[in-house]
Amino acid sequence: MKIVAKPVEMIAYFEEAGGAIRPVRFRMEEENQRRVTVKVEQVLCVEREKLAGHPMVLYRCQSEIEGVERVFELKYDIEACKWILFKI
Repeated sequence: MKIVAKPVEMIAYFEEAGGAIRPVRFRMEEENQRRVTVKVEQVLCVEREKLAGHPMVLYRCQSEIEGVERVFELKYDIEACKWILFKI
């Protein structure tokens, strides 16, 4: 996987009991200014970590992106309420 660390637009749902966050789909912009929407098909693991002192939630996911099955990592910055496509 390659580190890209790009901000993405995310649709997620929050569980009522416990408040767990589940990503549903996100939209990213490629180098050629084209926007791609990716549905998160499977969440493989969820971990909590700190990145530069910021608490983050790391989601390792699997989806089909432009016809190819890919594993990627999304990070949710809890303090800033931002989603980042970290590795793809």
